[in-house]
This record gives sequence, structure tokens and C-alpha cells, in this order.
Amino acid sequence: MSAAPFSSEDYAVLHFTLVPSDEGKPMQKTHSCGVYRSIEEAFTSARLLAVREWQRLRAMAATAAGPDEKVTGSWHVIDTEFGYDLKRDHLVVSRFWIHTKAQAGV
Repeated sequence: MSAAPFSSEDYAVLHFTLVPSDEGKPMQKTHSCGVYRSIEEAFTSARLLAVREWQRLRAMAATAAGPDEKVTGSWHVIDTEFGYDLKRDHLVVSRFWIHTKAQAGV
């Protein structure tokens, strides 16, 4: 009996954010953050990226507030069945989701 792989899929980590359009309205932007052979590697990468983004956005908010102002809002990294969401209060500001796709040439 041969030991064939269970699945012939790759797992892409996609980063979704909202950016202002030329008219100032929110527009979704998607960026590929890498492709992985296992779902575990993809989720590990997505979590690390979400935590880095959480740290970056918190630091930006603290810098924008100034030295004598208090930073308002609470920031959270939420794990979901699709990956990780980054929320400020109740607003999702960034997502790192896993997308399954068939391997090329299979």
C-alpha cells in the first residue's frame, strides 16, 4: 500500500484591509502573504502576521494620540474558522484569512 498525501491542496494566507479610495470612501484591499503546504503552517503564519499588525496599529494609535493624551479603544486579535481578525472595539480593521486552492500541476 502506498502512502499518498491526504490532500493535494495549498493554503494561501490573504490579508484584507480597508483603505480610502480617491473619493474618500472605504475600499477593500487584498494582499497575498504566502502559500503553504499545510493548514497548520498557514494558520501559524496568519497568527504571527495578525499579532504584528496588532502591535503596529497600537503603536500608531499611541503615537497619534500624543504624549499627554490617552489612547482610546481596545484592540483584539480574534481567531476564526477562516484565520484571524484584528478588531478595534467592534470594528474589524484587518483580516488574515486562509484560502484553500488546488496545487498546480496535480
